[in-house]
Amino acid sequence: MSASVPATRGAPAAAALVRALDRGGWLVDQLPMCFAGDDFLRRFVLLFQELADGLRERIDGVDHALDATVAPPAFVRWMGQWLGVRGIDPTLPAERQRELVFGFGALLVSRGTKAGLRRAVELVTGQPVLVQDPGRIVREGDPLPAAGPVRIELRTAGGASAADVVAVIRDWLPVAAAAELWIAGRLVWDGTERRQR
Repeated sequence: MSASVPATRGAPAAAALVRALDRGGWLVDQLPMCFAGDDFLRRFVLLFQELADGLRERIDGVDHALDATVAPPAFVRWMGQWLGVRGIDPTLPAERQRELVFGFGALLVSRGTKAGLRRAVELVTGQPVLVQDPGRIVREGDPLPAAGPVRIELRTAGGASAADVVAVIRDWLPVAAAAELWIAGRLVWDGTERRQR
């Protein structure tokens, strides 16, 4: 016959602790035989076991935090910054943010090129893009030609704002290059003067 335990506010927690002590656990069960029968020591070790179990659960979930398919949107945008992409709009749906990180990751090897810039702007707008690069190849000793801006033309920005497109251009354009963004035949951003209209 078991003794009855008076009901208190901590009774459910105490009952759970007694059940845990009875069944042991990966750490409690490692106590040497001479200490295994000591109720106080088993309870004391159980505290560390429960603490370690909580830490193990968090550590086990780290791979999900680093997986862009399941990570929280704020973490996905942070991963985008690892790729040098600072312009992912946090108001976009989470799935769209994930698509952008995957897309920019695939384009990383072409960063700083005409093709990379074109594909990055297409990725964010979903629209065809025309990139006119006035760059030239010159032989050593020849005078450098006057460099004009890179001209990026879109019929429409699709679902992206002009600010989103400009952010992508700034992320993907080489530092020394200047650019202009034209949408529907209108100059929207003049990067040669570093100002937005």
